[in-house]
Amino acid sequence: MKCLLVMQISSISNSTFVNRNKIMSKKTKFIVPKMYRANRWFILPLIGQFLQYFSGWKIEGTLPDINKIVIVCAPHTSNWDFIIGMMMVLSIDIRVNFLAKKSIFVPIFKIILNKLGGIPVDRENPELLVEKIGDYSKNNKGFLIAVTPEGTRKKVTKWKTGFLRIAKISDSIIIPLGIDYPSKTFTLCKKFSPTGDNEKDILSFKFILKDFKGRHPDRH
Repeated sequence: MKCLLVMQISSISNSTFVNRNKIMSKKTKFIVPKMYRANRWFILPLIGQFLQYFSGWKIEGTLPDINKIVIVCAPHTSNWDFIIGMMMVLSIDIRVNFLAKKSIFVPIFKIILNKLGGIPVDRENPELLVEKIGDYSKNNKGFLIAVTPEGTRKKVTKWKTGFLRIAKISDSIIIPLGIDYPSKTFTLCKKFSPTGDNEKDILSFKFILKDFKGRHPDRH
């Protein structure tokens, strides 16, 4: 009887172990290509991972091992997009540049934003910004930049085409990234290949990201 009981317990234990392994095998870790690893002080990724774990957010998809990438993030409807995005940047310890309005680069936050990869945007002179980013991409190996096509968290009827010009001038590939609040997921989609027709490309891009829901869906 005792032998039978031990065998049953052993069988249950082994079954649980196998199931746990199956579950763990489904959880693939997001891999950051070597050229994009930030190698920050170990405390910072730990803080990011701690916040990510308790917030429930995750990132899915694959970041190509290519040295020039423009990541286009949408829908952008809230300041929380930036906060959650920075949490993920720390968590996976990735080195990425991002565009932010010039007005938030005040002395208190300027050093932090620069360290995180922020690039101030002067909305009155967007062409100068595109040229600046183009020059930066030529002088840096592993150029990775994240932009929002709406250019603002408010509702807009027309997306900006700056990301298409940035990709062209920097000779970068374009990767769409969907922000989905219901599932708390950032999803890297497949490479987007522009046709050269900006209006057509914007429509195609909106179609790719149409199923992702921002924090404020009414602002899509």
